[in-house]
Amino acid sequence: MQGFFEVWGEGATWEELVQSVNAFPEARKLPWLGSNTTMKVIVDGWGRVIKEPEQMEYLKKLEFIPFKNPVNLSAPQVIFRLIVSNCYSDHGMPAEVPKRYYFTRQVALGSHRNVIAQYGLPQRVYLGPTSMDTEMAFIMCNQAQVRKGHLVFDPFAGTGSILIAAAHLGAYTLGSDIDIRVLRDGKTTSDGQAVDNWSNFLTYKLRRPVGLIRADAHRSPFRESLAEVVDAVVCDPPYGVRAGGRKSQSIPDRRIKDRTTHISATAPYFLGECLRDLLDMSAKLLRLGGRLVYFMPAAPEVYKEKEIPRHPALRLVANSEQVLSTKFSRRLITMEKVKVYSALEAEAFHREQGDPRMGIDLLPSLVFEPRPIIDGKKAPPNRAANGHTNRSKFC
Repeated sequence: MQGFFEVWGEGATWEELVQSVNAFPEARKLPWLGSNTTMKVIVDGWGRVIKEPEQMEYLKKLEFIPFKNPVNLSAPQVIFRLIVSNCYSDHGMPAEVPKRYYFTRQVALGSHRNVIAQYGLPQRVYLGPTSMDTEMAFIMCNQAQVRKGHLVFDPFAGTGSILIAAAHLGAYTLGSDIDIRVLRDGKTTSDGQAVDNWSNFLTYKLRRPVGLIRADAHRSPFRESLAEVVDAVVCDPPYGVRAGGRKSQSIPDRRIKDRTTHISATAPYFLGECLRDLLDMSAKLLRLGGRLVYFMPAAPEVYKEKEIPRHPALRLVANSEQVLSTKFSRRLITMEKVKVYSALEAEAFHREQGDPRMGIDLLPSLVFEPRPIIDGKKAPPNRAANGHTNRSKFC
């Protein structure tokens, strides 16, 4: 969102704008036009750049407004914005965009552009091959309604991209991952600097996570009596395209020689099983009204909306697609806790649902399977049956 603006007047012509501003209630205008309030006026072209000479002409034309404010260009107390929209024949704007002038008082600007640049992955000291895109991490936290003082849990934390977004929004964060190396060991940069998850939080001057736990989502590390302590669960479960899911595996009679270097044995963790565990753990840990937000993969050949995992304590709020390639997309799932968790009810529900495996568990073969050659050319992927187009990117 660009921002919020209080519109004092508008019109298809300058004369209409003047009449509209003059008709705006004086009681609404006067508090912002006094000599004790510094100001700045911005001339903003919507869809085009207005050069400085033309800006000066507009500023002179605004003298009909009884400004008494001292001008402060660096730190004004109030900012007025004249928005010029589609008022020229060579603008190149769509015909649906109205030809209007708007004079406004700026209430607040969105800060997302600066935030995305600030936390951009290229500048981050500790990254992994599956680090969540910065903008997407913030979108996920927005879907989860993360607020200052919330406790946000990511059970597949990896290098902590989602936790960083939550921490920026003022939340306390908690992360876990089955791979102790990504949490404990970090890596060494090209210039010989040792970095890890903590390094990112230190660099950004963010509140460090309350904990980073080596844990398996298949075997919850939390005690049975722990419930309704988390405001949001936000995560990107592993689904086998770049980093396959893994769960703990017991090996009988295996002796641990050195616990400081020991890496626990793991086994494949199919997505359907992983998501069932995720929903069950979230339904238990979330407070009432808390949200679970996660990505699940999708491919036209196997995606079925009815396969989206359900839970008796959670309500589906949103299901949005992000197209990544002609063969592969992913869906951002948002769920809200609507009733108190019951282990007996959850067990009965899962028993009724049966085998948790999903068609999307075949995703790696679908993504990497070569397309057949027809008349010397690769056949295009078949997306028409599911109403998809061959979009290569979704913004």
